[in-house]
Amino acid sequence: MKPQIIFLNVSDEKIKKLKPVLGLMGIRITVIDSSRLNDTVGHIAYPDMFENDSADGKTQEFNDEFMLICGMDGKMLDTVLNFMRGAKQSIALKAMLTETNSLWSLSRLISEISAERMMIAAQRQNKNKN
Repeated sequence: MKPQIIFLNVSDEKIKKLKPVLGLMGIRITVIDSSRLNDTVGHIAYPDMFENDSADGKTQEFNDEFMLICGMDGKMLDTVLNFMRGAKQSIALKAMLTETNSLWSLSRLISEISAERMMIAAQRQNKNKN
């Protein structure tokens, strides 16, 4: 699997700042919109390798920036995240494509990541109170 990053709700300006370096690293950039929220994560990332068992029905609307990281080993991931930190280009929600979440809808993945983020924030808040 070739490395790629899929962006949802990320500004063109931010992507333009990241694209040259990510391109030099051999990382493909894909920008999607909310019409893909019912599609399975694996199919969005690698349509030739994964079927699209997209769910019909309502999806939650997401406004947060989201970044799906695909086909990278730990070293490449660290390099990408360090570059983004150094360039002061953060993305609110991030996830790695995994064997498990490849079968989920994008909407479900973002919901899970959002819930996890809120739980971590609540734990930090409780820790700071004590």
